[in-house]
Amino acid sequence: MDLRVDFAFKLFLVTGDVRRLVAILNAIFENKQIPRVVTGLTIVNPALEKSDMDDKLSVLDVRATLADGTYICIEIHLYDLENLKHKMLRSWSKIYSEELAAGKKYIEQNTTICIAFINGPVTDVNNKPIKKVHTLIFPMERDSHEVLLDNQEMHFINMKAFMEQCENLTATGKELDNFSKWMVLINHKDVKDKEMLARICADGEMKDAMETLTVLSADKEARRAYQRRKDNLFIWNEKEEQLKEYIAIIADTKAQLSDKDAIIADKDAIIAELRAQIAQADKLKQQIS
Repeated sequence: MDLRVDFAFKLFLVTGDVRRLVAILNAIFENKQIPRVVTGLTIVNPALEKSDMDDKLSVLDVRATLADGTYICIEIHLYDLENLKHKMLRSWSKIYSEELAAGKKYIEQNTTICIAFINGPVTDVNNKPIKKVHTLIFPMERDSHEVLLDNQEMHFINMKAFMEQCENLTATGKELDNFSKWMVLINHKDVKDKEMLARICADGEMKDAMETLTVLSADKEARRAYQRRKDNLFIWNEKEEQLKEYIAIIADTKAQLSDKDAIIADKDAIIAELRAQIAQADKLKQQIS
């Protein structure tokens, strides 16, 4: 199974124990030097609801709580990246507001973390792509970069950008860090260096993870559900791409019509000017005669 399909990703993380999710979260936090070590967690939504799997617009997320009450939401997004940051902010704000227990003060609000693995860059306010592999967002003062609150986090992990750098990682001959190893595994379908993939999955938690994925992929019922979900997402994405093409065609047609209207307006102005000149010439004739 391709772990970039949300059904496979969630199935991979919620099947059996939570070691894989714990390891992935620690690798993400370590990659940004966040002093947070996850030792255990509770998955809040372990079920894979059929209605969600058949809904092409839904996202199958994994939600969990840590021992200290920290709330985690982790998702895979292959499509609809234009709306992603707005959807993520809505998801984050909803979780953040719901997790304050009755009688608690606002200062006691638990940390809420949303993580999105995405197949392309998130953009800034000027629609400029942020090309980093791992983008971390939290409230800070704009000029001094002083952190206002440290209990609000959004992580955007650009899998496409990572894969573009993947070949350079092995060329250096250095041992990959945990974050890179998990990124290689999640994107294993597109990894060209199969020897590198084999080395990474040769022992330890990575070997266990690959063996789990192999077992899940061999399960006929899970495979059928995965394929159905993959096909649904593919069809939805095709329709979205067609819609974008139609919108572009309409915009181009409007621009062409606008250009033609401008040309016609210019011609009308020239004709009006010529008529004015003719009228002036006729008037001069009459005066001379």
